[in-house]
Order: sequence, then structure tokens, then C-alpha cells
Amino acid sequence: MRFLGPHACSEALERGELQVLRVAPQAWERSLKLRTDAREKGVTVHREPMDSLDRRAQGERHQGILGEGEDVKLHHLDELIEVLKSRGDQALVLALDGVTDPHNFGAILRTAAAAGVDGVVFPERRSAQVNETVVRASAGTAGRVPLVRVVNLGRALDELKEAGAWVYGLAAGPGSRNYLEEAFDRSTVLVMGAEGEGLHQKIQERCDGLLRIPMPGGVESLNVSAAAAVVVFRALARREDSKR
Repeated sequence: MRFLGPHACSEALERGELQVLRVAPQAWERSLKLRTDAREKGVTVHREPMDSLDRRAQGERHQGILGEGEDVKLHHLDELIEVLKSRGDQALVLALDGVTDPHNFGAILRTAAAAGVDGVVFPERRSAQVNETVVRASAGTAGRVPLVRVVNLGRALDELKEAGAWVYGLAAGPGSRNYLEEAFDRSTVLVMGAEGEGLHQKIQERCDGLLRIPMPGGVESLNVSAAAAVVVFRALARREDSKR
């Protein structure tokens, strides 16, 4: 796995995934703390020309800093189910149905990390995978949230429901409720579909309820990463309100 940019490298270092750090002369001074911390943890640090990093990054932006190391760890669904059971009504999980754009995927992971989501479930087919672009789009935070890749998303949702979760799909339509009316006072899985295509029919059928975000400005829909942020932080806010 390559880690592109200072944020991704710092996060990988903190998680123990960074093995080699490559820094261009233009970024040498401003990367002092990162280089010092890396050396203290036994990471090999190289000073390399910018064009060498450009070649290694294969056209992706890196800001003169590029790391190499272990892939971001993936977790098993059983592990997430144990967390869900232990968290009870406070559990909050994201599931992604057909989110193929790596920048959207990364932005969703950044939201999940910021919100302290218990896990993100995604399928191994018809989905972006956790690669350098996703990690960079997440500002390096992709590894902060348990990531669960499954063969069959529908079956995974069934297992989460059996473990006590209530599954909401985000989908506009006559049968969907305004997300502002939902209390989110139970173990929750939020399923986000691809922009344009939305949730697949078989995934919708597995949801306990469908939610929509009202669009008073007349815009048809939000980018999936923006929609995920809106609903996730609404769920957190509702839960905080209930504690008062």
C-alpha cells in the first residue's frame, strides 16, 4: 500500500502500517516532525527527487511525501457484530451499496472516522476498494474505522439485523420518511447507495425503513458522501438530545 501525502503517512505511522517514508527536498523542512516520529518508530526515511515521487505516485497528488507499508486492515463481519452487541442502542454502522467512486468512498470513511462510527461494511464486487486513492481521499483516516468487506451485502445486512440492528436505507420515494423525524434511538445501520443509481432493489427490500433528505432548494439529490455526513451527524445529534 502507498500512502500519498502527509496526512495519510501520519495516520499510517500512528497505526503501525508505515514501513518506508519518502520525502522530496521541497517538503523536507515542513516534514521534520513526521520524519522524526517515523525514525523513532523504526521507519526507513529516504530523501528523493520530486520526479521520483511523481513516478511512484503514478499521477496521484502526494505533496512531496509518499509512504509505503502494509495494507489498511480489514475486519470480519463477526467482529463487527460483537461490537454492535456490546454497544447496544448506541451502535452505528454504515453500509455502502455500489459506491464505486474512490473519492466518495474516502470522503465517507473520513466522515465515519470523525463521527466514531462502529464500522463500515462494503461488498467486494460493484464497490470501490480500499486503495491509495481512497486512503488519500479520507485524509488518511480510513484505518481509524473498522472496515468490513463482505461477499454478499444483503446477507450481511440480514446478520446485522439478527444481531439487533435496525437497518435504514437512504432512498427518496413515496415510502420513505423524512430523516429529521427519526429518533435513531436504537442500534442502527445506515445503508447508502451509489449516486444516481441509488440502492439496489434487493437491498431496499432488506431495509427495515427508508429515509429521505428533504431538498427545499429543488436539487435532486446530494453527493453520496455529503448525504452520509448529513445523516450520520443527525443520528449523533438526536442521541445527544435524548441524553439531556
